Amino acid sequence: MAILATMLPFTTYTLHAQRGASLIEFSVVAVPLLLIGLGALEVSLWLFTKQAVSLALLQAGRAAIVDHANPHTIETAFEQAMLPLFRPNQQGSSQQRLHAALAQRQQATGAAPWQIQRLSPSPAAFIDFHDPKLQLAGAQQRATINNNYLAEQHERQQQKGYAQGHGPTSGHTVFQANTLVLRLHWLHQPVVPGVAALLRQLGNVDGSYSQRAMALGGYLPISQDISLVMQSHPVDWPMLANGKVINQAATPNTSVANTMPACVGFWCLRTPKALGLIDTTDTGSESNTSLPIVPKPADPTGQEVPAETPLPDIDTPTPNPDDMVCGISLCCVD
Repeated sequence: MAILATMLPFTTYTLHAQRGASLIEFSVVAVPLLLIGLGALEVSLWLFTKQAVSLALLQAGRAAIVDHANPHTIETAFEQAMLPLFRPNQQGSSQQRLHAALAQRQQATGAAPWQIQRLSPSPAAFIDFHDPKLQLAGAQQRATINNNYLAEQHERQQQKGYAQGHGPTSGHTVFQANTLVLRLHWLHQPVVPGVAALLRQLGNVDGSYSQRAMALGGYLPISQDISLVMQSHPVDWPMLANGKVINQAATPNTSVANTMPACVGFWCLRTPKALGLIDTTDTGSESNTSLPIVPKPADPTGQEVPAETPLPDIDTPTPNPDDMVCGISLCCVD
């Protein structure tokens, strides 16, 4: 008993020391785990929002290609498709929550709560391919591009003097002028504390739309592009005064497709690049590396036939003139 009494204070001290060490170890491990968990939550929400925004942009593009690329149609269709992201609760309906979120973004940034840039058709394309014979209801005195018989139009423009079908002002072809290319910038609001403050430090008040949104509101921009073949005559509508849908002029003599990532799949445009018809050999000539080529079959008469023939443009849909559906948009779909 005497020996136990003498060891008791030492045992009590040892237990208290172990408890203190466990608390320190838990703090060291818990803080990184908590940050990782919050980061995973933020990334998951961002990915979910990006998927919803992609579907909304697709809906806006599909509505626009059958309504002459009308900006009002783009705005209405996009915001309608964004409603599932704002589920109704005690604060109001989906429509009310969406309007409240957009008003908050606009107040914080001093600009449009979201923005869609129309990269194509560009204003210069309407100068090159305007069809004065088209008079659409509600679009009188507006430049309009003809969407019918694109292959035949392409041939006529080459005969008229357009080099390889490229308009002198825009540098685009009639195929590109009849392709709707939209670029969306959506402002995602972070939910994890501290992320918005970090984004404010990374933003730039004097920068682009996305950089200003980061600096002023702490929003995380989500950018998405989409390219769809027009199913109606594109009209040069005035852009929206609220800044949600704006017109971005393309640089002359550049391809609209250069602003888009490489497209692969059933719904992509049939381009020489997608078909593997681009000459990748280095011949030392800049023109040879910038034009796609198509191998020509051997001539049965024995005459020498050039092995390669340049196509009109790298990123231009190239319908086959012998195809029975050539001249309509179906022959430009892979």
